[in-house]
Amino acid sequence: MPWSPPPQSDPWTPREPPHGPPHEPPPGETSISLSREPWDEPEIWQPPPSRQKKKHLPLILVAAGVVLLAAVASAIVLWPSGSSDNAGSPGPQQSESVQQTQNGDGGTPAATTSGPGLTEQAGKVDALLTEMVATRSELGTVTGDGECESSGLRRIRTQRQDQLEKARALEVSALESGTEMKDALVRALEASVESNKRYLDMAPDCPSTATDADSRASQAKSEFVRYWTPIAEQAGLQTRSADTI
Repeated sequence: MPWSPPPQSDPWTPREPPHGPPHEPPPGETSISLSREPWDEPEIWQPPPSRQKKKHLPLILVAAGVVLLAAVASAIVLWPSGSSDNAGSPGPQQSESVQQTQNGDGGTPAATTSGPGLTEQAGKVDALLTEMVATRSELGTVTGDGECESSGLRRIRTQRQDQLEKARALEVSALESGTEMKDALVRALEASVESNKRYLDMAPDCPSTATDADSRASQAKSEFVRYWTPIAEQAGLQTRSADTI
């Protein structure tokens, strides 16, 4: 018997379920399909979405890092320094101090303050020095003939005592080394008052040699002049020497 191919089914003929025809409910009963049958519609495969997100994540991190680095670089370049404009340029107080220190010469203390306080306080010191010069000149007249006249010595002693009180009351806060200068002036006047008392005790005779008080007065006056000279120059006042006051 010749071979014949098996009968082919019509492709357009609907396929029956694998377990035979669906169960027919008995008459008078109804059935409700609870879910779709697995052969009703085939599923289409799609790649998991998580892989696509992981592929884009490194690119996002790289872009964010580039933006952050650019922001930091811009902040460093544009950040105001605040010190470059002032570098090398002394401030008002520093400039004033440098300028006034140059007014002193050698080891002489230089005044570093200025203003109305210096002018007023230096002026009072200068006025006291003028009185001291006049008293010293009068002392030379009283003792010029080798005789120490009592009335003249008492007058000079009173003047020196008054000048000592003025020196102790001087305000020198605006003067450079003002405290040291004032102390030297007070010591000079104290020694002068002591020397005047010695002259008065020996009147009408005069001491043949300088007393210890005279030596201490001269040393204190020399110390005072070292402090006073730069102050007088700065204040535009007369400089003094130890022999004139």
